[in-house]
Order: sequence, then C-alpha cells, then structure tokens
Amino acid sequence: PKETDCKVDEEWQGLDKNVAHIPFFAERYSEAEMIKRSQMFYELLNKRRSVRFLSDEMVPREVIDNVIRTAGTSPSGAHTEPWTFVVVQDPYLKHKIREIVEEEEEINYKKRMGDRWVNDLKRLRTNWIKEYLDTAPYLILIFKQVYGRLPNGKKKTHYYNEISVSIACGILLAALQVLLLRHL
Repeated sequence: PKETDCKVDEEWQGLDKNVAHIPFFAERYSEAEMIKRSQMFYELLNKRRSVRFLSDEMVPREVIDNVIRTAGTSPSGAHTEPWTFVVVQDPYLKHKIREIVEEEEEINYKKRMGDRWVNDLKRLRTNWIKEYLDTAPYLILIFKQVYGRLPNGKKKTHYYNEISVSIACGILLAALQVLLLRHL
C-alpha cells in the first residue's frame, strides 16, 4: 500500500471507540431439533434455481426491505458493510437498466466469454436478452463500496469488499428463497 493510503486509514482508527457492545446470544437447540431444522433449510434452499423468467406479481415493499435488511446482516471485513442496495420499481428506470445490462451481456457473449463458455450455456437456453428486467416488480441492484467516507470527508478503506458483498448477495438470495420469491 502507498504511504498515503495508510495515513487515510490511520485517521479513522479509534473513531468508533464508543460503539456499544451488543452481547451475543444464541438459543441452543436439541440435537434432534438441529437435525430437523438443518434438513428443512437444506430442502428449502435446494429448491432454488437460476430462473430466466420472473412473475410480475407484486409483493409488499416491506418484504423487499426486510430481505435487504437480512442481507445487511452479512459479515464484512472490519464490519465496514461495503454494500449499497438500491431498489428500482419505476418501469422507465427498469427498462433503461435492461438496455444497459443487455448491451454488456451481448459483449460478454460475443467477445468476453469465449466459445466454450457460450456453448456450455446453450443447454440452459440463456442469452443476453433479459426481458424479465422489465416485468419483475422490483429490481434489487447491489453495489460494492471500495471506500467509505468519514464525517470529515476522508476515505475509509473497506476491507475484503468484494467477498463481503458476495456473501451479502448469497444471504439475499437465501432470504428470497425462504420467501419463495423467484430470483436469479
């Protein structure tokens, strides 16, 4: 790391000294209950599929907000929570997002992925056309933050931001599956 990067991070260390400690508590289940719960959770998540069509049926926005809150419980490097979740419901914005995604996906299919990858996808009957981005009631966009900002405007490093966001995405997908909402 550059010397200036270290200096930036040193300035925020200790700022959170007064953060309240939240004690950890976990209910302990019997062995039989643990087996039952783990089997049920496995069976539920094992039904998850990567679908390329979505229902246009509306769900309460509060459900989407709760799913995002659940994803926000994900572990992250130094508890920096380097993610931003954006919910899009506006049809015009969803269509503009679709256009951007399809343009990038077409480049992926034609230039970036290579023949082998494209051939492997043929059995899944997938391509760069993403009609479901127009019909889904909500799109949840997830962005990683490489840096955060301190109250004084200086940068604060978000450690392991990519893997932290990936884990949050996995938790988001699991939460959607628990609710049996279909997702990608």
